[in-house]
Amino acid sequence: MKITSPEALKKRYPNKYLAVNIAALEARRIIEGMHKDEIQLPVSPYEYALDLTLKGEVKWAKMTEADIEALAREGFEEPPISRMPFNPQPMV
Repeated sequence: MKITSPEALKKRYPNKYLAVNIAALEARRIIEGMHKDEIQLPVSPYEYALDLTLKGEVKWAKMTEADIEALAREGFEEPPISRMPFNPQPMV
């Protein structure tokens, strides 16, 4: 995986932490598509998402109060990746 400098992030976004968060959300969207066999990539989804973010090809907007309330409603479905089973193994 290539290393991206903070200076490269600051060229596109004034806040490097915002850029990393946007790239992480895009990577999560890509991984979800890969689980559904909608997307196939020859590279790491994280590297691909960061590259798209640095090129300015990822569109995003801040959530509104209505969006936040919709997420808090009962019955909101979490993405399938967060429902993956976790079976801890005992240490030997």
